[in-house]
Amino acid sequence: MSMPDPGSTQIMPAAAQTARKIRLERIELKVLSGPDAGREVKLALAGVTLGTASDNDVMLTDRTVSRHHAEIRVTHDGLLVSDLGSTNGTFLNGLRVNEAFLVPDSVLSLGSTEMRIRTGTEEHPYEIAQESRLGCLVGGTEPMRELYGLIKVVAPTPTTVLITGESGSGKEMVASTLHGLSGRSGPLVVFDASVTDPEMVRNDLFGHIKGAFTGATGARDGAFRRADGGTLFIDEIGELPLDLQPRLLRVLESREVVPVGSDQPVKVDVRVVAATHRNLEAMVESGDFRADLYYRLSVISLRVPPLRDITADVPLLVQNFADKMGMPCRLSPEAERALGGYHWPGNVRELRNVLERAAVLCGGQEIRPEHLRLMDVAAVQPAAPVEPLAIGAAASAATSPAQLKAMERRMIGEAMTRNRNNKTAVARELGIPLSTLKRRIAEYDL
Repeated sequence: MSMPDPGSTQIMPAAAQTARKIRLERIELKVLSGPDAGREVKLALAGVTLGTASDNDVMLTDRTVSRHHAEIRVTHDGLLVSDLGSTNGTFLNGLRVNEAFLVPDSVLSLGSTEMRIRTGTEEHPYEIAQESRLGCLVGGTEPMRELYGLIKVVAPTPTTVLITGESGSGKEMVASTLHGLSGRSGPLVVFDASVTDPEMVRNDLFGHIKGAFTGATGARDGAFRRADGGTLFIDEIGELPLDLQPRLLRVLESREVVPVGSDQPVKVDVRVVAATHRNLEAMVESGDFRADLYYRLSVISLRVPPLRDITADVPLLVQNFADKMGMPCRLSPEAERALGGYHWPGNVRELRNVLERAAVLCGGQEIRPEHLRLMDVAAVQPAAPVEPLAIGAAASAATSPAQLKAMERRMIGEAMTRNRNNKTAVARELGIPLSTLKRRIAEYDL
């Protein structure tokens, strides 16, 4: 059976805004004989289960079919049918199979029910949104509004989504917005795949049972089980160790997770959203990322634009951050121009850090270009040396040293939250030595 090309998100060029469409892959099933003869089902899912139990994706009324009889999954090589331990067996063109690939015009038999299954696509029209913010996202430029339009269409579906974009561009905010608009009742769980220890990654992702290893005094739910009924956001998926990628693929395809130390799979209902700043296609070519996992993750791909491509949104973002941080300072016209003309290698994350630092440096007064400490500005108007977090330089201009310390404490605390208490990542984000960060954490009892 011929399969759609990997990365099945396709934006259809059109003159009219309403003609924009996104294509979603789906499984199409037609019952040829049995009690449900004539029934047709079309589901935009990567896999469907068949049986008489009500929790199947396709529930049949045939009494010769088991409660959980078989499963059909979309794979890189075609549609794969798997028998789920049924009583009467699963047959493909009259031959009993435990697992086999479907070929064009093949007939699948479950009990007295015969059906034909194939892949197809369905088109969803979308429009460029008119609003200047959506969920956690802020921005009114056309690239952002097009992203909003795609998110609105994709969010209610169960489809796996791959978010691409440079570091600091706001990929986690896109994932949070997708979850918020999905209608899923479970939580959004964030998992960072860039953790260097493969065993820690496996344990945190899949969980473990009591006694699985030395020190495992109790069972632990992994990220998949904590996200049951909700969304699992796997950040920096390109960093996932190669030997763990097959296990992640199996979970995505079977919707079952096997905790470390156990041989009993646990069913999970999880929508997976992954993100990376790396070129996964190039990693597939070099052998550093599995092609079948990339295919499964990139059913829908959303690209987050870098801040340098949407600099017209900088004033909106500045106001948003100022409101969130309760910054009493205001930007001078020169500072506003400096922000608009900067190239933002660190994207939105860098903008937030710049504003937090400037709020400390300005000492409650107007923020001027020298407070921003942008590389472009520094080349024209060098600033006096400051300590890593600018407290020393700001103290002389500040009316309240206690207020500045409170602001610094908040900056570090929020960075710790964003980086899930990874001190190395926090020091890198704030641009300070790790030893300095550790001293400040101890000083502020964080």
